[in-house]
Amino acid sequence: MTMLAMIGKIVLWILIVLAVLLVIAIIRALLLRAPAKGQRMAVSRNEKELQEMGERFARMIRVETISKNGDEDLSAFDQLHDVIDDLFPLCTKTMEKNVVHGVLIYRWKGKDSSALPILMMGHQDVVPVDPSGWKYPPFGGEIHDGALYGRGTMDDKCNIFCQMSAIEGLLAKGFVPPCDVYLSYSINEETSGNGAKEAIDWLKAHGVNRLALALDEGGAVVDKAMAGMDRPYAVIGITEKGYVNLKVTASGEGGHASAPKAETPVTRLCEFVSDVNRKKPFERLMTPHVQSMFEGMAPSFDFGMKLLMGNLWLFRPLLVKLMPKVNNQAGALLGTTCAFTMMKGSDAANVIPSHASMVANLRTGFTQNVEESVNVLKKIGAKYDLEFEVLYSREASPVTPTDSAAYKYLEGCIRHQFPDCGVAPYVMTGGTDNRWYAELTENCLRFYPVRLTSEELSCMHGNNERISLDACSDAIDFYAYFLEHYRPGK
Repeated sequence: MTMLAMIGKIVLWILIVLAVLLVIAIIRALLLRAPAKGQRMAVSRNEKELQEMGERFARMIRVETISKNGDEDLSAFDQLHDVIDDLFPLCTKTMEKNVVHGVLIYRWKGKDSSALPILMMGHQDVVPVDPSGWKYPPFGGEIHDGALYGRGTMDDKCNIFCQMSAIEGLLAKGFVPPCDVYLSYSINEETSGNGAKEAIDWLKAHGVNRLALALDEGGAVVDKAMAGMDRPYAVIGITEKGYVNLKVTASGEGGHASAPKAETPVTRLCEFVSDVNRKKPFERLMTPHVQSMFEGMAPSFDFGMKLLMGNLWLFRPLLVKLMPKVNNQAGALLGTTCAFTMMKGSDAANVIPSHASMVANLRTGFTQNVEESVNVLKKIGAKYDLEFEVLYSREASPVTPTDSAAYKYLEGCIRHQFPDCGVAPYVMTGGTDNRWYAELTENCLRFYPVRLTSEELSCMHGNNERISLDACSDAIDFYAYFLEHYRPGK
């Protein structure tokens, strides 16, 4: 057999194997069947009731609770506490209320206080606002076209309002939970402050060393979460990426801007940033957490995406290459990300600085931890003679097991209350207070029971933040169902 014939035979066998693999993948995709799509539940409140609910919630929005540390002026938070007391008189009367440096902690005593308690969370603080880009005053709490506008409507006063509204309704019916229920609402979640840690210290000081679960904000019910899906999806955050603020400094000879040198501290920083953005130097891998998310969603995609997502054993390398090109959010699931944010140079327009710096904000994935991710940048920065200083860091949080009873219970509640939606685990690229509670429970669950469109989701921390009154009503009903049907050990 000639060499040419041998090569031809090898190529033929390769093509045959590829064809067989493709046929197998197509058959697997055709066999994937999503659960029957249920009928969306009707909103349980009429128009008048929704308006009244919105006006009540608006009172909380009108209090400007910008993030604070516990040693700062907390008068705005005191005002919010008074509003909450007034809005929820049965909660105020029935539950034990504690305030620790502005952090609200409630205990709702259950029938069996020896059973492991559960904890529901939220945060009182909101991010600062530039009102110039808003259609309506950001702290006006105005209702327009069936939606309540204002900073905190989505992130995260809605959680507080809906959780306490649900409990107020249950108390009116005489309901007593089967175990103790704790509520914890911090004041500096948005600045990665220690409000949640203070709540944990209080819990431990009062004998609460273990929780059955901790439920916080996180994944939501998103309409068309990804292109090609046939239904909305509720995603449950099971872990959070790590976080680093890394200061990068270039030092050198400054001088007058009228006679610039080719290389200055500023140009070296710019070359470094360009190098990092061009090379995309961090590892990109599909971890088991991300894979479980896509496998859970696969049956609900159209055929093309179902073929890819339902056959990760074959197409994983291709998806790892394609996902960052699809959108930034998809790419962020695969590893560490780096965004250059704060910059500092000269204080005068005509002076070349002798020191220039910027902050790189890293969200570390499960492929490279904090130290490994920082070292990637240090290696590139060595070419430009840069200095690095870690200003703040935390590692990725532990992963909540999706086969735990707590996860399964939450999943069942979601399927009951949002029957038209799919449910899947989710790796959170942002952070929540829930990461602190890993020392009290392995079941740190991050789910925000609110229906959001992609456009509404983009308003978080941005202009015209809002929440529809229908979505708010559904969230109240979800929390009521979650509490009313929870059983210790389930």
